[in-house]
Parts: sequence; structure tokens; C-alpha cells
Amino acid sequence: MINKKEDRRIKKTKQLLKQGLIEIMFEKDIKNITIKELVEKVDINRSTFYLHYSDIYELLAEMENNLMAEIWQVFDSYKNIDKLEESYAFILTLYKTFDNNRDLCRAIMSSQNNSAFIRQMEESIEREIRIKLNELIGDESVISDNAYTFYRCGCVGLIKIWITDSLPETPEEMAKETYRIVIDSLQRLQQKK
Repeated sequence: MINKKEDRRIKKTKQLLKQGLIEIMFEKDIKNITIKELVEKVDINRSTFYLHYSDIYELLAEMENNLMAEIWQVFDSYKNIDKLEESYAFILTLYKTFDNNRDLCRAIMSSQNNSAFIRQMEESIEREIRIKLNELIGDESVISDNAYTFYRCGCVGLIKIWITDSLPETPEEMAKETYRIVIDSLQRLQQKK
């Protein structure tokens, strides 16, 4: 029984630290955030912070890694798509994942130090797009490297604008528009063949 209480307390403490860091990241760049500032914001002892993390960057890395794990889970869940038309559900689930993590995504994407995370996300998206489109279209020569770069940057760009928008469309609206843009361009590429 004691272990469960400790586990809940640890989980609650970590959640407070994560939420506090997100809130401060809206005001300051990560390199200017101190542990003292964070623990005062969430009203815990400095020693409690050090029980879980060595510094602010380790906390942020855990948050980013958890988000990337969720994104990978979406990719893994939709590995068996057989037709382009079935990709809407994948796109919608991806948008819902970002929406469920909107505050963290906004903090990361509006931060000056987000380039490593954004680059990792872009590379992951491009890699998965390459694999899936090659399976679905069957002819790698139809899609140029520039087209893959366009899909990668375009998808991540749409997500960034949507995440940072104060009155964003719903995940469903964004998924429909993204799906339409991607399908239209792929159909044009296939017609060139």
C-alpha cells in the first residue's frame, strides 16, 4: 500500500514540475529558467526536484521523449494501411496526439531551443512517409527527394502554425485539409507517371 502512495506522489510531483516548466517556457527561454524558479512556482523543495532530475534540461528531455514516444505509437498503430485513402485516420490520430499535448508542443515550438526536437520530429515524419508511400504507390521513382522534403516540412509547418494559433481549427478539420493536400499532390504525381 505504501508503494502505491509513493508512486502516486512521485507521479504527481513530476506532473507538477512538467506543468510548471511548460508555463515558465511560455515566458522565458529554457536556458534562462532556473531550478529555484521552477520549484518556487510549483511549491516543492529543491531537494525533491533533485530526487527526480539532475537539471532543467533532463526534465525537458523526458517530456520531449515522452511526446516522441506517443508520436511513434501513432506511426506503429497505422503500419498496415493498404491504400492512400485509409491514411486519413492516421493523420487524424496524429493531430489528436498533438492536440492532447498542445501546451507542451506550444512551449517547445515557440522556444528558441526547439531545433533538435523539431528536426527529430521532421526526420521521423519523413522516414515514415517514405516507407508508407513507397509501399502504397509501389514506384519510388514517382516521388522525388524534393517532394519528400516538401511533405516533411509542409506537415511539420502546418502542425507548428496550428499548435501556436490562438484559435486553431479542430484536429478533424486539420486532418481533412492535410489529407486533401497530400492526396491531391500524390494523385498529380501518379498522373505524371
